[in-house]
Amino acid sequence: MTKNPNLEMTTLLLLRPKAEENQAEPLIGKRPEWWWTGPRPTEVLHALPMPNLATCTRHQVLDYFNNGWLMTEVLLSALQGEQAFLDPPYHQLRHPLIFYLCHPAVLYINKLRLAGLIGEAIDPYFEQLFETGVDEMSWDDMSKNEMDWPSVREVVEYRRRAYKIVRELIETMPALEEGHEPITMENPAWALFLGFEHERIHIETSSVLLRELPLSVLRQPEAWPTPHPSAFAESQAIENQLIPVPARTVTVGKPWAEPLFGWDNEYGKRQVRVRSFQASKYLVTNQEFYQFVVAGGYQESKYWTEHGWAWRQNCNAKWPTFWVADGPAGLHQYRLRTIFQVVDMPWSWPVAVNWYEAKAYCAWKTEQDNSPMPYRLLTENEHHRLREDDEAVPQSANLHLTWGSETPVNALPPNTNGFYDVFGNLWHWCEDDFHPLEVPSTPDLRRLQHSLLRWRA
Repeated sequence: MTKNPNLEMTTLLLLRPKAEENQAEPLIGKRPEWWWTGPRPTEVLHALPMPNLATCTRHQVLDYFNNGWLMTEVLLSALQGEQAFLDPPYHQLRHPLIFYLCHPAVLYINKLRLAGLIGEAIDPYFEQLFETGVDEMSWDDMSKNEMDWPSVREVVEYRRRAYKIVRELIETMPALEEGHEPITMENPAWALFLGFEHERIHIETSSVLLRELPLSVLRQPEAWPTPHPSAFAESQAIENQLIPVPARTVTVGKPWAEPLFGWDNEYGKRQVRVRSFQASKYLVTNQEFYQFVVAGGYQESKYWTEHGWAWRQNCNAKWPTFWVADGPAGLHQYRLRTIFQVVDMPWSWPVAVNWYEAKAYCAWKTEQDNSPMPYRLLTENEHHRLREDDEAVPQSANLHLTWGSETPVNALPPNTNGFYDVFGNLWHWCEDDFHPLEVPSTPDLRRLQHSLLRWRA
């Protein structure tokens, strides 16, 4: 398969005859007992909040580990048949999904060995083969996609052994004794929490890869959250508007003393004076982006960056990846692909697009409105301004697998500044490139350098 199946309804919905009735294939239908290597699902699954590293109990840490481990197995239990695990994605930018079944388990073992918490490998070949993924760069080595991968059964047996090792470590390690000191980067136990968050990153990766597959090779697991009810109701258009944001100085960076796991690039500090600006009350909806599509925005190079136009031409993109044409292209009638279903277009959901498409939409919107100030994406600093008065992430945000899909942009309450979905629903593109934070030339800096050497060795 070399073409996005979401482009063609016939490809998307083509079913293998009597797939559910084929008892000779152990990976069709519900998973057999041997699939589950840790806890079994007993109810609809939701993600637990991150543990506090200063106060977490051994029981809380074990629950958090089990929660992430089970999310991986529930999500990938959706794949129907061995071949669905072995075929690379149509765009060839990621490995087959069998890689993502094994990679989180391998990272636990490799990082725990580096931290000195366990002594032995399980399978050195697996721990090299499944060690490193890809980062969508032209220099990435994708030759693995042409190889013969291990079988699903072999990968599951590796996961079973890895689960036993990690669980026993959690149940016995002194760093989790009652009344323990806060777990920081200097503590080898930090590697354990790195593994927890790494696995959750790949749950996101895998969910997108599944959404790109034909529905014929998927079956929604009973324990996976259902889409928001608006997926099955008549959709209403929402009027967006701009809200002024006064100028203010913002501080960016994760405090060293915050008792939650963080990645190395989160630490440090930067203070920036953000000028006044206006931002949309809601995320851009499918309805708003539809106007760009029907106006021929995908056919006009003037709206696109050089690299964006090259991507559009190479992919022959005519609308967003997860839109499914419901009839001839010229009718501009679309439905939406969720992970496991195709539903009537929920016009009030935020549109899921890449950075190139988001930039092109802003250029088109500027022209349409004849705006004296060009529309653009927020910068990282401006995004901090939108949420600066919030004390914490709102509990009502579409996070932690509350739903198995996006929600309408007005479904949940706004924050104190009047903006909706500042957290959750979808990841947000920013205008500026990634750049490191300033770190002090103090023991904190030496600690960070030591951490980089440990985790990136």
